[in-house]
Amino acid sequence: MAMLLVVLSGCGSTAADGSSVRAHFEELAGFEAHLKILSDLDQSVLEYQEDYVYNKEDNDSFTITAPDSLAGIGGTIAGTDSASFTLQYDGLALDDAMPQRTGLTPADAFFCLLDDLRRAEPAQVWTEKTSGVDLLVLRYEQDSDDGKVEKQVWLTEQGYQPVCAELYADGERVLQIQVTSYRET
Repeated sequence: MAMLLVVLSGCGSTAADGSSVRAHFEELAGFEAHLKILSDLDQSVLEYQEDYVYNKEDNDSFTITAPDSLAGIGGTIAGTDSASFTLQYDGLALDDAMPQRTGLTPADAFFCLLDDLRRAEPAQVWTEKTSGVDLLVLRYEQDSDDGKVEKQVWLTEQGYQPVCAELYADGERVLQIQVTSYRET
């Protein structure tokens, strides 16, 4: 799996900071991506695939493409940031059905990760080289009354295209996201 190659590739030189990444994602008008998500919640591993559409001027949307039993189910994510978003499905708002810690489920993880890339200062930034590609790695940490959340995201160093991410709750990995296709719109 490509994610393991990224993890095993080792650290490279230290990058300056996340300000250029924040500027890139704040100015980004939109993109379409296909995601492969492994969820390690509740002692079972589930695999999802989804098409994700980001639109700076409107709502984000996603459509589950796998597993087959959920294929075609989609939703809309509206809001200005991860603290004030609403997940909608078939015209119904599901904001009170969200977990205590937003950003740690297959439905909201990518939206909240994008919010971090646009607004948050990473705790650490470094570079790695995997399969001949230079990657920028950003690590975000957030402590709250609900515990510690850590996010690590790999971007191409040229163009800041998302490659993959890992999300941790209280030191345990709960989600892995692999971006299998990406196109800015």
